[in-house]
Amino acid sequence: MTSVEPQSAPAARTVTDRLTALADRPVGAVILVVLALLEATVFPGPTEAMLVALTLGRRERVVWFAGLAILASVIGGIGGYFLGAMVFNDIVRPLLDSYGIAQHMDAVARVYTSNMLLALATSGYTPIPYMLYTSMAGAAHLPLGTFIAGSLIGRALKYVPIALIAYFLGPRAHRFLRRFGIVGLVLVLAIIIIWTLL
Repeated sequence: MTSVEPQSAPAARTVTDRLTALADRPVGAVILVVLALLEATVFPGPTEAMLVALTLGRRERVVWFAGLAILASVIGGIGGYFLGAMVFNDIVRPLLDSYGIAQHMDAVARVYTSNMLLALATSGYTPIPYMLYTSMAGAAHLPLGTFIAGSLIGRALKYVPIALIAYFLGPRAHRFLRRFGIVGLVLVLAIIIIWTLL
């Protein structure tokens, strides 16, 4: 047991170092975009982890990386919207079942009925994957314009705080996000909003 633990930490550092090194190469941005597209359509992938790694690698490009994540996620969301509109029962529903997230469909339907824009704006702070929001919006034929506006707000509210945490905390960002998760992001977001208004 003791011989395994010392080896796991260097391995974790090696993975982090490799991801961080991608910030200097175009492929890093490409991977970030692909992850954001997939997360919004067919696979709830680790976009946040890639955003943190790239920001740690090139902190001066924090705005670029956050902007890429937001834009790619919204574009992917539009793709997810049309997938839901066209093939929800045949393809999307079985996919959601395979991930074990179809059980959240009623919750998303309720928040959409209450306030679609608010539901999308806060989607990054719920445990429900974004792909469920996108596909259900399409399946319900909700207004595309409102969907895009809400997605832009929601994705920005998700990725900007994450990028800022990586920018200001540096390597400690991983530990912070693991320890505080959504609560930490909400607190950071609240601080940013209050600081902007003052």
